[in-house]
Amino acid sequence: MILKVLTFGAIALLILLRLTRTPLGARLLGVSRRVLDAVYFGALLVTGVLAAAFEQWILLGAVVVLLVLGLVEEVRRRSRAARLVTEPGRAPRSPRSRR
Repeated sequence: MILKVLTFGAIALLILLRLTRTPLGARLLGVSRRVLDAVYFGALLVTGVLAAAFEQWILLGAVVVLLVLGLVEEVRRRSRAARLVTEPGRAPRSPRSRR
């Protein structure tokens, strides 16, 4: 019974960590998004290893889903940053100037 409670608590904590990875969360906590990303992926790694060791398959499934979502976000962020790199001879465009 106690392992079920710990499992759902770990899932809730991981979802809370995911929500703090926003710019608002970084500003409220006073740390950079890189630090929050490192803490989040580190927590996912540790939780995944412990879930596999204790055979908590629901928790392991939640970790895998959150890890895939985090990696997809990271790939999108990097491709967006690569697209915003200025071409030679052109000034960068602000997202607000596209109106």
